[in-house]
Amino acid sequence: MTAATLPAPDLGTARVTAKGLLLSEWTKLRSVRSLLLTLALSFAFVAGLSAYLLVEGQTLGDSAAAGIPFSFTAVYPLGVLALVVLGVLVVTGEYSSGSIRASVVAAPRRTGLLLAKAAVLTGVTTALGAVMSVLLYLLTRITGAIPSAAGMSLFDPRMFWGVLAGTLLLPFGALFGLVLGSLVRNAAAAITLYFGVFQLGPQIFPAFLPDGVSGFTDWMPFAAMDVVRGAGLADGPYGVGTAVVVLVAWVAALGGVSWWLLKTRDI
Repeated sequence: MTAATLPAPDLGTARVTAKGLLLSEWTKLRSVRSLLLTLALSFAFVAGLSAYLLVEGQTLGDSAAAGIPFSFTAVYPLGVLALVVLGVLVVTGEYSSGSIRASVVAAPRRTGLLLAKAAVLTGVTTALGAVMSVLLYLLTRITGAIPSAAGMSLFDPRMFWGVLAGTLLLPFGALFGLVLGSLVRNAAAAITLYFGVFQLGPQIFPAFLPDGVSGFTDWMPFAAMDVVRGAGLADGPYGVGTAVVVLVAWVAALGGVSWWLLKTRDI
């Protein structure tokens, strides 16, 4: 009895497409239980805490927050922290499991692989953030916990831009984590780098730096995120437009280094 031999597939015309890469990254995100759980818990935690404070009739934050109609976004920075971890895991999970080798074989140029990861992660977190913000806005209207938001439409400029700014910080956190994960390829190292340099650094660095250069901490991501979240209604070292440029510059610079290392380093 002889075994039947199947014909080898013809891969001569096979090519990697943007759609294929996006579908592949979407499958990875929704099929890896740890990533899906981290994503769900991140949004559930932020939405749950905000909803609890609103239902309890608190105005989220100090007394100044009562005059900011979108102050229900005050806890969004906690979501940013969780999504940074998610972004790190999206990349480093593939390196730790070894599946990155198959991904690189499928996309040998590698650039599309990194861009597809970023696109899927930011797309999903933006969509979930938008849904969460709309639901919290509706809860704000129902509870009346923020006096300055009473009767205010979501599309009122005083509300809309603040909600939009706070919401977009969530995918920024995920993207920033992805960049750090791509940079060091190790989850523990990337998370330590984030908390040691970007989270705690602005409080620690000024104590060890000369007065003339200690002000650079105002240009670190967390300082810029605070300016963006204030949407022009809170004091800051510079304006919202400048803060957006700062955030984009950080992602572009670190992402550029990550891309170069991905292209040049062995897997």
